[in-house]
Amino acid sequence: MANATAERMKAVAIARFGSLDELKFQDVIKPEPAPGEVLIRIHAAGVGIWDSMQRQGEMAPDHPHFPLVLGGECSGEIERVGANVTSLKAGDTVYTYFNGLQGAYAQYVTAKADMVAAKPASLSFIEAAAVPVDAITAHQAIVDELKLKSGEWFYVAGGAGGVGMIAVQLAVNIGARVIASASAESFALLESFGVAAEHLVDYKKSDVVRAVRGITGGAGVDAAIDAVGGEHAKETFSTVRDGGRIAELNGENLPKERNVAVLHIESKPSAKRLDVVTALFDAGKLKVRVGQVFALADARKAQAAVERPHGSGKIVLQVL
Repeated sequence: MANATAERMKAVAIARFGSLDELKFQDVIKPEPAPGEVLIRIHAAGVGIWDSMQRQGEMAPDHPHFPLVLGGECSGEIERVGANVTSLKAGDTVYTYFNGLQGAYAQYVTAKADMVAAKPASLSFIEAAAVPVDAITAHQAIVDELKLKSGEWFYVAGGAGGVGMIAVQLAVNIGARVIASASAESFALLESFGVAAEHLVDYKKSDVVRAVRGITGGAGVDAAIDAVGGEHAKETFSTVRDGGRIAELNGENLPKERNVAVLHIESKPSAKRLDVVTALFDAGKLKVRVGQVFALADARKAQAAVERPHGSGKIVLQVL
């Protein structure tokens, strides 16, 4: 009976795991913030390949409750705070990357307050929604795991991808000597982030390993990040010097050889890390590139777009 009288909202949800056809624009119960949580009125939600994987039953939460609303990152405005929340208040503009059962493909979502941070003032809601997953992953990998230092050679595989673009900028800010692979169409963008033209590698036309090692005088890079996966991960591994280190995001089974440290990155979202990211954006040290923007009701088209090559720029759902 409680569910029959509960307030409803529009969302894109699935009733079971499967194809794109399972994504349905429908009415679901509007969530209520528990103690320590906030209720966010969503303005925009980021769309990533991980959303498609979850739709298909991969990376899914344990014991999922259907209808399952997908989406792990969004921007919006705090509508209400739960008990014991003092860090945020109604009306705050925020963004978040969370792990929950109710997702971001909706008009409202609840999230733990310690996962929610102030939205960068320099970004629109659509731009902010494109940031959390990629920025948290890149920042954790480069600062915490790789501990990249000024002057080190650093290779970014997939420099025009979501994580790759943030990784390039973070590394440039640190003072590393950055090499990035991308299609030639993205070279101008990467140069605008501070990558030297002679340090850009066209992965479509070049032997990437030979090119990267050539740039470093044959030695290989001190550190690398691979956000592409598959055979590209092994290629990235081969660009790293003996005793160097590589961060990879896809659980690849890389060789244990040449004393190369392989760091498997599992993102650990938090408001604290997002606060650091916010400061970098508002200081002009980071930029985000948005690609296609779809209406919430067109989430099926948005996920179809992330499942095929779509050029540089994050795909975003506009909710409000």
